Amino acid sequence: MKKVYLSILFSFVAMVVCQAQNNTSPYSLVGIGDIESSYFDRSTGMANSGVSLSSNRFLYQINPASYSFLDDRFFHIELSSRFKGVGYSGQPINLAYNQSTDLQFKKIAAAIKIKPRWGLSVGLLPFSSSNYSFYAPKAISGTSYTTNAYYEGSGGANLIYIANSFRVTDNFSVGLQSSFLFGQLQQKETIQPGLIDSMLVTTKNAYLSNLHFKLGLQYKKKVNKNWNIGIGATGSVQTKIRAMYSLMVQDGNTTIYNNYAYGNGNYAYGNYYITLPFTYTGGVSATLKDKYTFVTDYNYQSWSNLNYSGAGYSLVNSSRYSAGFEYSKKINLRNYLFERYFFQSGLYYSNSYLVMNGHQLKDMGATVGFGFNFLNGLGMQTDLQGGTRGTISYGLIKENYVQITLTFSYRDPWYTKVRRYD
Repeated sequence: MKKVYLSILFSFVAMVVCQAQNNTSPYSLVGIGDIESSYFDRSTGMANSGVSLSSNRFLYQINPASYSFLDDRFFHIELSSRFKGVGYSGQPINLAYNQSTDLQFKKIAAAIKIKPRWGLSVGLLPFSSSNYSFYAPKAISGTSYTTNAYYEGSGGANLIYIANSFRVTDNFSVGLQSSFLFGQLQQKETIQPGLIDSMLVTTKNAYLSNLHFKLGLQYKKKVNKNWNIGIGATGSVQTKIRAMYSLMVQDGNTTIYNNYAYGNGNYAYGNYYITLPFTYTGGVSATLKDKYTFVTDYNYQSWSNLNYSGAGYSLVNSSRYSAGFEYSKKINLRNYLFERYFFQSGLYYSNSYLVMNGHQLKDMGATVGFGFNFLNGLGMQTDLQGGTRGTISYGLIKENYVQITLTFSYRDPWYTKVRRYD
């Protein structure tokens, strides 16, 4: 039976991973693209609030210190996908193309308890995405003429990580997530025939890579017979993302320039694409009677001192506020407390790091979630998120989006001499 469930899980991954990225966002033009705010874990239904939370059964991946609280001698695996639909409004929008949909595989993660106080997790997570297309006038160098140009971009960055978590005391844990960030961003400019004789296409690729580290701290304590509290924090230092560039120019069907080592003539990873800022997240949680959980998080990213700006935009410090609630239904099974299902809800508000036309973008919305578990180790969770980003004022675009996340979890004893109940 376990082999059947695993086959279902991997078939699910194979089906979803084949889907193409179709969601577009004009705001993903800048820098490394839209930075992902979700970890596609148990915290998703609580507006991604979970830096102070840990579980014996589920992975809370926002804080690497949480893995040491998992059950001993169990192997855990989680797989996630997300559907996202976006509607666009604003003066620059062509009404014939005012919405987009997308379905993608997003996460695979595994964790084990190596020792009673030592947890380890490995996995693949999305870090950012870039996907946009628009028309804009382009000046012809050396003349007073302009022509219409079509710009499009795609790509993004991902993290392969390994996280170690150590419980220093029964209540206090520390963790370090060591990641390799990698990805590709493509920018393409197309000038249609008119002022020039044939179509001119310029394609530039940036191949990104570097190490990225995140430190986590977590403290949890039972203060009386009814209440448990948790406190958590994470932090990451500034990280320069290295890039290798390539450039190709095509005139009609003829390639007139093709350089796989574009940029200072350096093929090695010596050119820096963008610097990721100093980032920290802090949060608190309280659980009543092991049923009702209240949680809140705050995230801060220090972009201003990077002095990164361009035509009509600049980067500023960003902040995100979120709060969530969870109800967990547990049953007593042969003196073992087993969670049958749970409900979640949450709210969030963020000031984006991006300023467009002198206006800092806002992102706000709400989430709900539901999950249930089986005695054979399989668990399922689905989350719904609705929100809005941007505005129709200041010549900008407003995005109204809906996201549905589906997560499968599975765990199994990897070494035991006694009968265990899940």
